[in-house]
Order: sequence, then structure tokens, then C-alpha cells
Amino acid sequence: MTLMWPVGVLRPQNVAFDLAPRTLAGPSSVSGFTQVVASDAGIWKAEFGSVVINRRQHVLAFRAIDALLEGRMTPILVPLCRGYQPVPAGAVAAGLYGEVPHSDDAFFDDDTGYVGTVIDVTASSDVLVRAVSLSVDIGYAGDIEPGQHFSIGERLYRVRGITYASPTAATISFRPPLREAVTAGDRLEFDNPICRMRLASDDAMNLDLQLRRFGSPSVEFIEDL
Repeated sequence: MTLMWPVGVLRPQNVAFDLAPRTLAGPSSVSGFTQVVASDAGIWKAEFGSVVINRRQHVLAFRAIDALLEGRMTPILVPLCRGYQPVPAGAVAAGLYGEVPHSDDAFFDDDTGYVGTVIDVTASSDVLVRAVSLSVDIGYAGDIEPGQHFSIGERLYRVRGITYASPTAATISFRPPLREAVTAGDRLEFDNPICRMRLASDDAMNLDLQLRRFGSPSVEFIEDL
């Protein structure tokens, strides 16, 4: 099972998720023209900037992740926040994203509960790897818009466009192309999208502590292909 970055414990103050295009450019001609050849795939790059480190558990969690990842050796799931996602109107006010306790109303030892999914969007047909669009069935969701994100399995995608055939059926175009084939019924994770990544460098988890207690490290990731 792939390790997930514990965003509830190690909270970044700044978050960046960007698709880095892959291009090659030849030398300029006498007229100044430069030919640029691009791949349509691109690769995800992310940065968790100024991670808040001000408690003992923060320091130990950060060091533990560093030890588990062993530099760029081991992949990690990096989550996006729910902001800007197609959250259905009234879902938050109705408590649908709230944590649910056990049947005896008790939470786990760390005071957290069960968290379910709310947005219900699934693939309506099989789609081959490297496709850049797919048809979906919409069971429960707000307005899906360009710029939003979803994941299928451990792979992240950004919505490029959407065409609604009806309130419950649409075709979504996205980037990058599908990393893995999709089967009809596969769920598009809009609630809590994730991306399987690795550290961008072996020393990305170096931790400098002020007074041996406080820190604000920034961690860079690159997609695990």
C-alpha cells in the first residue's frame, strides 16, 4: 500500500500542483524562427511550501516519512485540497463531509473519525490508455468546470473542458493523457484527488529546526511514472 502524505498533521502553508510540459527547441534560424516540439503528456510537479513544524509530533512525523521514502526510492500519494472542486450545493452545510464516529459515538485514538465520499462521478464506458477524454455518469456533483482536478486510482488529471449531454451525463476532456486504462464504472475521485509522486531530489526532506523545535520546510515532488 502506497504511503499517503499526512496533510492533517503536516500542513503546508503554500501548495502548488502544475503540469510541466515536455518540449524541445532547436536553434534559431537566420529569420529568428525557432521550432518547438512538444509532448502531449507532460508530468505533474508539486510543492508543499512552508510545512508547519512546531510540535513534537510534527518533527517525528516528518522524519518518519523521510526514513520511509529513502530519498527518491519510494513513491508517495500527495493529496490536493478540496477547494475549487465540484462540491454539491448544501453538502458542506448538511455535514456530508463531517467525520463519522463508531457506533458508540467514539472516535479513533487521534480524535478522528470515518470519512466517506460525497461526489459521485463514474466512467460510463471503457477507455484506453493515453486517451484525453471520457464519458461519465454523474450521480451527485456540483458543476464540473475546467481547471478542476480528479484522480482515477493513484493518477491525477486536470479538467480541460466538459460537454454535458444531460444533467447526469457528460464528456470530460483532460490532461495529461490517461496513464492507465479505465473500465466502465471506475470512480473519478473529485472529493480528495491524489497523485502518486516521488521526491524531486534525495535531499527534499531535509529538516532545519530553529532552536531545535520550529521549522517551515518546503518539499518538492515529481510524478512517479
